Amino acid sequence: MGSPQDRIGCPPGAAGRILAILLYLATGMFPNASAVAGQADELPTPSTTPSTTPSTTPGSSGVEEMPVFGNRRPAMDILAGATTTRIDADERLVEIMQIDDLLAEVPGVQVRRFGGVGERFEISIRGSRPEQVPVFLDGVRLDTSLTGSSDLSTLCLDVLDEIQITRGAGAARAGTGAIGGVVNLISRRAPEQPESRLRVSGGSFGSIEGSARHTRRVGDWDVSLSYCGFRTEGDFKFQRVRFVAGGTPIGSASVEKRINNEAVRHTGLAQIGRRAGRGSLRLTQLLSDLDRGVPGSERDQRPESEERNLSSLTALSFEHPLMRIAEGEVEATLSHRYERNRYEDPDPSLLLARDPIDSTTEVHNLMARLGVHSPLDAWAGRHEFSLLAEGRFDQRGSDQGDSESRAGIALRAELESSWWSRRFRISPSLRMERYEGLDVEWIPGLHVLLEPAHWIELRAAASRSYRIPSFQELYLPDRGFERGNPDLVPEEAWSLEIGTTLRSPFESQWLAGEVEATWFTGEIEDSIAYQMISTNVSSYRNTGRSDTRGYELTLRWLPHPWVRITAARTVTRAELETTGSQVAGIAVSQTDGRLEFGPRDRLKLVTEVHYTGRIPASQGGLAELPSRVSYDASVSIDLTKFPTLHLQRVGRSLWLSVRGRNLGNAALRDSQYFPRPGRNFAIALESVF
Repeated sequence: MGSPQDRIGCPPGAAGRILAILLYLATGMFPNASAVAGQADELPTPSTTPSTTPSTTPGSSGVEEMPVFGNRRPAMDILAGATTTRIDADERLVEIMQIDDLLAEVPGVQVRRFGGVGERFEISIRGSRPEQVPVFLDGVRLDTSLTGSSDLSTLCLDVLDEIQITRGAGAARAGTGAIGGVVNLISRRAPEQPESRLRVSGGSFGSIEGSARHTRRVGDWDVSLSYCGFRTEGDFKFQRVRFVAGGTPIGSASVEKRINNEAVRHTGLAQIGRRAGRGSLRLTQLLSDLDRGVPGSERDQRPESEERNLSSLTALSFEHPLMRIAEGEVEATLSHRYERNRYEDPDPSLLLARDPIDSTTEVHNLMARLGVHSPLDAWAGRHEFSLLAEGRFDQRGSDQGDSESRAGIALRAELESSWWSRRFRISPSLRMERYEGLDVEWIPGLHVLLEPAHWIELRAAASRSYRIPSFQELYLPDRGFERGNPDLVPEEAWSLEIGTTLRSPFESQWLAGEVEATWFTGEIEDSIAYQMISTNVSSYRNTGRSDTRGYELTLRWLPHPWVRITAARTVTRAELETTGSQVAGIAVSQTDGRLEFGPRDRLKLVTEVHYTGRIPASQGGLAELPSRVSYDASVSIDLTKFPTLHLQRVGRSLWLSVRGRNLGNAALRDSQYFPRPGRNFAIALESVF
């Protein structure tokens, strides 16, 4: 007899019938099967010329693990030698994947989820905390000074074109906070021809999501409008996990219900661009509204607590060639980030007999940036020099305390030199930052890339980084169970990595593939951690020094045009110097496998397996979450590609997709007292016209 989780959402039998119907439709309905079979997928290779467009093509792998070279926009600058992954959003959206699903597949990235669909999640790169991974939208900072991180659960994949994840210190480019890595979200731009997309999906826990998008060009103008909405009841049954303490399982394995998971989200993104002489001008407006329950710890679930988050990002960017410098360019960006967060809990804790909590916090972030980029051909090579100046002002207001503000400036100089048709590149950089009330910070970095042959690539990088405490870490209002700490000092860090990529030198299709390996190490001084300071209260503390080391391995194999296999393994040792124990919440190892079958333009059958090693559940290492394995699968079919269905008139494509998560119904959790749902399903329909 199945667990209670089997009775939630779409029953396995119904899902099996849906999968069988889709497979039946796909069988024997390929009039051009031989032509499709001849379109072999090609593995991604490094670009040898500057490019401003993503390197993912319709015939390539949906997830690319590769250094990214080239100029700016819409992608952020990514130094040669950096370990970077690019993910094409369209390729994975038809699989009903979310942003957290895509990030979790990247080697070195760990996603900590705190509940079911619609709940917040955190990103950790190479053992870092989420505050040590800044997030950008088209190169404009998306995370706020309120938390020091970005809540990506307020966004949807529908409004994005690509996700870039750079592992390792990227502070020379990103500034404060880039200790673990950097995430850059690339928005969708208007193609040459007008395009409209409609998408609707539904699934377990009473979840429903819909999106609409339209893009077009009119003369010198281009316009892109996107909207997505999401609603879920969210409640689910879960099994209490038995923790391991001293080698002995403890705790109850009873089945209970997770409550107060309702969530409603609305996200809109509008972009208007115009050519201005030889340059361009672009206005971006992102708006997100999220209203959801905050269930709290499973030990003390809060049935009525709720948060309401309203956030906005407005950015105006301008680019123009330099008048007297060939191929030179000047760029300028102005942005304003606003966030308002309201938290309510009528009954915060009967044990502490506290009054009801109703707090509102508002944050404004202003940024101005001016950069100049100039190339030079000399000394038998190509040299690209960049200078950048940036100013930032952050202000926080709360009805629970005094208003706080701080201002900062940054200067950055960078040189990328290349020789031998860009087969050897070296990129030194230096950034200076000064924030009000803090010392001047110097952030040097060095990245090196060498391609002695077309089938091998060697890279190395070393960089310093740091992070100033967020407003929440400093001034979080007392909520009864947590509070801020105004005595925190900035974190200081160094990182080093060495990596290689080996590509198959053989022309045979079944030998097409590549292997990537990266070794990394780093240290953080005055690391800030969220800790228990009493029986029922947590706060932020500088915990001393922590050391991180590990490796990442990735294998991609394309033995047939219809078969794509990806496997990745990450081992991370993140230890506190004072105790020698693994940092709480960081998995010791992760292994992910993915098998994709079918002609990608019309049918995709995907199976995935995810292994997560033990996770220390407490900072002292007294308890840990056991290792676990979970399985996901999806099938996606473009109904317009099958003449017998007579659906060609509905648009360019009509994708019908079904996805199952946690098919083994494992008791999953990434944090000690925050369970995740069991087996669940979703179905989606997307039309492009």
